[in-house]
Amino acid sequence: MLKICVEGWRGINHSFSIVNQNQLLELLKLPINLKIRDIPYFNKNWSPKKNSDGFLVSEKKILDKISHALSDEEFDITYRISYPFDFSKSYSKKLYVFATVEKKIGSYINGNPKDKNNREYLNIITPSNWCKNGLIACGFDDNQINVIPHGVDIKTFHKISDEEVDKYRNDLKINKDDFILTNVGAMSGNKGIHYLIIAFAILKQKFQNLKLILKDQSNLYDKKAEEYLDMIKTTKYGKYLNIDVINDIIFISKNLDLISLNRLYNLTDCYVSPYRAEGFNLPPLEAAAVGTPIIVTKGGSTDDYFHPSLGLQIDSVQFEKNDSRKVEPKMDSLIECIERIILNPNNFGQIKGSQFIQNNYNWKIITNQLYKVFNE
Repeated sequence: MLKICVEGWRGINHSFSIVNQNQLLELLKLPINLKIRDIPYFNKNWSPKKNSDGFLVSEKKILDKISHALSDEEFDITYRISYPFDFSKSYSKKLYVFATVEKKIGSYINGNPKDKNNREYLNIITPSNWCKNGLIACGFDDNQINVIPHGVDIKTFHKISDEEVDKYRNDLKINKDDFILTNVGAMSGNKGIHYLIIAFAILKQKFQNLKLILKDQSNLYDKKAEEYLDMIKTTKYGKYLNIDVINDIIFISKNLDLISLNRLYNLTDCYVSPYRAEGFNLPPLEAAAVGTPIIVTKGGSTDDYFHPSLGLQIDSVQFEKNDSRKVEPKMDSLIECIERIILNPNNFGQIKGSQFIQNNYNWKIITNQLYKVFNE
């Protein structure tokens, strides 16, 4: 039986923590001896109290029962999922480090990626081929890198009744015939939020029942969605940001538990992510799991999991400079994709899209892929 220590983040609404906890819940069901070691958060101001992960109390109790590793305890495998990326040796025969690349590799400690000396013990877990190519460009060997995507907790993210959807739309003062575009997550530049706001403002001239929900992670990254409005007003698109357009943008900055997040995906008519650089981009996958049509940038990390049944892809242009790269979505294509789904919403997502996610990207399937790599 494999003896595994998972060193990582838990308890907060950062993607590394969310992924780690979902994997832990599934690893507990497998024939392994599992222990954990909590790693300090990257930001000293982050805490479970301020930045709750939203997991159910029952799931937290299961996670809290996992034994903690002793400081010098030996294992077959150590798996690290935190930031900065730590490539230093462990008390294990093999070390796996979860690492992502968005525009470029982030901070790392205890070892430069280009240093190949005495690094046979090191293996990388990354969630997309976009990340893999970035890691290779940073100096890692192809055979060091294992691509294992993220998954969806299908018990949490699922279709709810029309009556429930109507209730939650009413709570947000959304009319029954309003068409809702949504984006959740950090308001950092790589998310392309300004593209979404501009496209919404332009389409609002044609579709008066269009509304936009922006659920930001300002309690984690201290950047609010409203900041993009001020930026757009200084551009040629500022003329579209009239008071009616701005009043139909709903900002949600408070923390949501996973049940509330599922409700948000359900009341959404189209989830839009015109991102410029993402390591994986989990929210569109979660939205697709409930049957909500999605629109994502073509050419980036979501190419790995995108399927025509889920929605549409935005045409883009790829840029590479020095050690940085990104995909820049085309505004005309973004507007066209949104309009196509507004006019034909039942042609995308729905049951077929939801089943695709459930059959290919639930956390049980994904964690079994991780377990298979560990066994190799």
